[in-house]
Amino acid sequence: MFIEGMLENDQPIVLDAANNVFVGPNGYFKLVIDKIDNDKVLAWHVEDAAGNSTGNLAARAKGKHVDLLINKNNRTVSHFMGRINLALVSELQAQVKALQAQQGQAAK
Repeated sequence: MFIEGMLENDQPIVLDAANNVFVGPNGYFKLVIDKIDNDKVLAWHVEDAAGNSTGNLAARAKGKHVDLLINKNNRTVSHFMGRINLALVSELQAQVKALQAQQGQAAK
């Protein structure tokens, strides 16, 4: 019985200023490069087939790479999310503290 699988492209997907959209299998999703500076991706997002969009996903990688795992209910994706959840929570907590400090200084 086949439970799940993973597809890997036999050719690289090249995204740049001229070719900034990759459409996934059967149009289920689009990966869109919104802003690029030479080889540094400054802004990118994902859209689903209904047109729902993520925010900018470039911040964490600081423009160095575009990584994407889709479908949090997939066991493979869940495994990766489980490995990184604590780091993401710590990063978000630091961002909240920084914003709170900025707001506190702005109120003065």
